[in-house]
Amino acid sequence: MQLDDLLVLYVNENYTNTSKDDIHKVNTVLEKTVQKVIYASTAEESMNQYKEHSPCLIIIDSDFKDNLFVKFLQEIRKDDIKTAFIILTKNTKNDYLLDLMELYLTKYIIKPFTKELLTSSLAKAMEIIERRIYSNVKLTKGVFFNFQTQSIIKDDKSYILTKKESLLINLFIKNPNRIITYEEIEYNIWNNQVSNGAFKSLIRDLRKKTFKTFIVNISGIGYRLNIKNNL
Repeated sequence: MQLDDLLVLYVNENYTNTSKDDIHKVNTVLEKTVQKVIYASTAEESMNQYKEHSPCLIIIDSDFKDNLFVKFLQEIRKDDIKTAFIILTKNTKNDYLLDLMELYLTKYIIKPFTKELLTSSLAKAMEIIERRIYSNVKLTKGVFFNFQTQSIIKDDKSYILTKKESLLINLFIKNPNRIITYEEIEYNIWNNQVSNGAFKSLIRDLRKKTFKTFIVNISGIGYRLNIKNNL
């Protein structure tokens, strides 16, 4: 997979108010590097374009005066971990920054920016997309996670993950070096609406499909990934 294979959704919230220099930079870089660019200016239009075209990369150019684009990206992440996100903004005090960071952003770029920075960000996005789509992540000997199929390969047998299992394993793999708190898991998987039994059941089921020590409990805090040497 190469940069010129990428299908990009470029969302510019304030096209008429955006610096002509910034627009020229983005369009110039995209036209030279990616396969196709689809445009949108509102969250609703962006969702319609996403559903119709299934882009590999979404670039959001917004001041984030409200959370409409945050909700748009959160909705996508409920089912889609593969699509990469890049943020372009002049808002240096973004009230929604923490919410955005939970969505596995490829790059958060503060304006003004250079063509070189945008080009390198596209290259990074391509690498992430390629790894998610084509790579098997080794969890332990004989056990792998496949990003493309969102499945576990264990002793040469494939086990398809449920939607919540898929979200949970991606959350751990994208944060291999830190403890994921109970609250963070509840927020990302259930949007804070979950019973204690359902929480424990999900952890138990994921361990069954991977291995018992895949994630370890840190009493009173949360869980930690236990495959540091394999990532």
